Amino acid sequence: MKRLHHEGFGPVLRTLIFLATFIAGLHSVAAAAQEVARIRLDKPIHPITAEYVVQAVAEANAKGAGVILLVIDTPGGYVTSVESIQRAILESRVPVVAYISPAGARAASGGAFVALACDLIAMAPGTTIGSAHPVSGLPIPMPTQPAVPGQGEGGKAESPQAKEAEVGMQKMVNDLAAHMRSLAANRGRNPELAEKMVRESISLTEQEALKGGVIELVAKNEGQVLDFLRAHPVKRFDGRTQTVQLAASAVPVDIPMTSRQRFLSALAEPSLAYVLFLLGVLGLFVEFKSPGLIFPGILGGIFILLYLMSIPLLPVNVVGLLLILLALVFFILEVKVVSYGMLAIGGLVSLVIGSLVLYSDAPVPELGLSIFVVLPVALVFGGILVFLLTLAARAFREPVITGDEALIGQEGEVREAIDPPKEGKVFLLGEYWNARCDRPVGKGRKVKVASRHGMVLRVVPLEEGGP
Repeated sequence: MKRLHHEGFGPVLRTLIFLATFIAGLHSVAAAAQEVARIRLDKPIHPITAEYVVQAVAEANAKGAGVILLVIDTPGGYVTSVESIQRAILESRVPVVAYISPAGARAASGGAFVALACDLIAMAPGTTIGSAHPVSGLPIPMPTQPAVPGQGEGGKAESPQAKEAEVGMQKMVNDLAAHMRSLAANRGRNPELAEKMVRESISLTEQEALKGGVIELVAKNEGQVLDFLRAHPVKRFDGRTQTVQLAASAVPVDIPMTSRQRFLSALAEPSLAYVLFLLGVLGLFVEFKSPGLIFPGILGGIFILLYLMSIPLLPVNVVGLLLILLALVFFILEVKVVSYGMLAIGGLVSLVIGSLVLYSDAPVPELGLSIFVVLPVALVFGGILVFLLTLAARAFREPVITGDEALIGQEGEVREAIDPPKEGKVFLLGEYWNARCDRPVGKGRKVKVASRHGMVLRVVPLEEGGP
């Protein structure tokens, strides 16, 4: 009887366990689907910001988040970095929502490309999107479209370099315009306006973008974006629609940068990299001029290495770097050559121009150096360097005050009479020295050092009334 009872209870027990496991699984799936992963793209787009966004998208997918909220406020950046972010967004299993925020934010240039790749675009009031025309990294200005083929402005014939630059820019514009059209069309957005962002560099406010069919929503805060997602399915890039399951209590959770990414992102700040370079040069200069100080050399070496780490992240112009080095040569020659300040002025001009040109290939102004940063830093650096060089030159002209040479010509007093060939004692510079002389010198007489032989001085007496 007991055996039958157990055999009848076994299937029921297994069914209950299965149902409990199934319900727990559904609960965990629902909990995972309710998570909102927030990624902040609030810096210029360079390799480090691209690495951060790509890794954050992968992390959100691995955790099974319900949606990724990409908060955008960027002037754009490098094309290759933008493409990496786009690829991660398009391949994401989790829907990605672009939210251009806060008020005053923008998704400009590469930021517009990133936003157009997302499954949904929302903009806060007072924000803009667009201005996606590519910027030339060439050291010459890009030519405008001539009225007559083969001629520039004013009917002048175009140079071969200008023609080549124009063709290269046109290819780039055509490629990016087609890419923007493709993104907009596949997301059901206005491809004509999207293309104008590239060809005509137009920029749209949130209301203009909503009315023109470039975005889906204007939202004052993230809560309104999440409410919209609960009521509207999103269209994925492959054409299917997907409903996002979010609880009413869902709160966005940030996926922050790693410590390494924050450190490298700080180095990618052009103003900091520029100051590190100048401080490194100054530290090494001080160490070379005064060997043995050690500390300036250590700091200078560290600053130079940190600057070298920033080079792959910033568009360093070789001409600008050479102009800065030329300025250093001018500053050094100013102390060696009588130029009445002309070399110092030339060095300062070369330093300022070189600093402005140093990051002139930047795709956005935020990755370049402003005159308001360059001018005060260059003036302070030039002043400090000239001051140090002047001190070094003055010290070089002063008589030696250490070693054997420091004793030559010094005057002392005989404290123990000198009677050749017997040595006597001389009090000199607070010390007693053994002394010799060619003729006898009595105690209390003043003598002058003629030479030194080991610990013995050779002196000559001073005549009454002067040497």
